Amino acid sequence: MNCYVLYCQRFKIENLCHTFNTKKGIEAFIPLMEKHIHSTNEIVLKPLFPNYLFIKTKMNQIEFDTFLLLMKEEKNGVIKELKKDDVSALTKDEIHLLKLLLNGQYVLKMSKGYKQTNKTIVIEGPLKPLQEHIVSVNKREHFAILNIEFLNRRIKAGIEMQDKEI
Repeated sequence: MNCYVLYCQRFKIENLCHTFNTKKGIEAFIPLMEKHIHSTNEIVLKPLFPNYLFIKTKMNQIEFDTFLLLMKEEKNGVIKELKKDDVSALTKDEIHLLKLLLNGQYVLKMSKGYKQTNKTIVIEGPLKPLQEHIVSVNKREHFAILNIEFLNRRIKAGIEMQDKEI
């Protein structure tokens, strides 16, 4: 299975996701993350990578490029396909990272953890296997920054910090 990434117009990405999902052999999704809103103390879903649409398919790069060309007006709102040296499919490591972080609905759920002598210990959630990659935590805003880059930016994920070990 290959995974391609399309950069899209913000107001058209939902429709594009729906359009791609009507095509045979295509699974399109917008990765979301749970985000804590401090002012209202609620958890909301926000795009993990704003304006990026992910496409899972068995098509190789040439087949996918041809498929995109044949979509014509249907792909209105796609700005560009992310590519590196004519290859836009995510690497096996990047696909593995997405599988670690996202649940079956492509949502990065909040993790739970605590501080132990300048180290963040994750007790629950998708950050547990990646806790050694956490470089900073904003306890008030409930997020952690990882030293892992994806789409040329560091990964930011929700985490609820406890005062001490439970």
